[in-house]
Amino acid sequence: MIMKPTKFTLLIALLLSIMLFNNCGEDEEAGSQFTGNYVITEALVSESFNIPVTGIGNFPVPVNFAVTQAIQTALLSAVTCTSADKSYIELREDFSLFLSCEGANPLNGGTWAEVSATELQLNLNSTAVPSSPTGISLTVTDVVKSGTILTGKTSVPLPKAFIASFISPLTLDASAPAIFLVKISLKFTQK
Repeated sequence: MIMKPTKFTLLIALLLSIMLFNNCGEDEEAGSQFTGNYVITEALVSESFNIPVTGIGNFPVPVNFAVTQAIQTALLSAVTCTSADKSYIELREDFSLFLSCEGANPLNGGTWAEVSATELQLNLNSTAVPSSPTGISLTVTDVVKSGTILTGKTSVPLPKAFIASFISPLTLDASAPAIFLVKISLKFTQK
């Protein structure tokens, strides 16, 4: 004997279908958890390195050495703000990346991608990094977002001239490489 579906059974099936359809749409529209405006609030050396200095030899830069101001300057040098805490990085929903100052027009700085739940790719164009004619690409690994704090690790290529200004009045030895690849841990605070 075949049972006829009752109106109640059809109503439940219809409601379940609507709920399933709505949940699928919400997942697609949710976007990335990393979308937002971020200030670089901390940058620490995560792997020690040496800077060859004329007359002194290798000057060691230890793990956990604070380079926050230097990284803010290197990554946000294309925007001129009255103070570093007013400059920030915008990770937009359309995966564009902008550099901004409060109260000023944002500067198109490139693109970004969420590679995985713990890895971001920041593709900074030559407008964002004027010292590099092709821009730079930074892979941020071990990414964790907790509330308004985003942390991760990356390697930042810093030109010889930048390192020279960092150690002034000392001078770089002639043996210094053209680019220093500095491994750092970053902390961003969402605005």
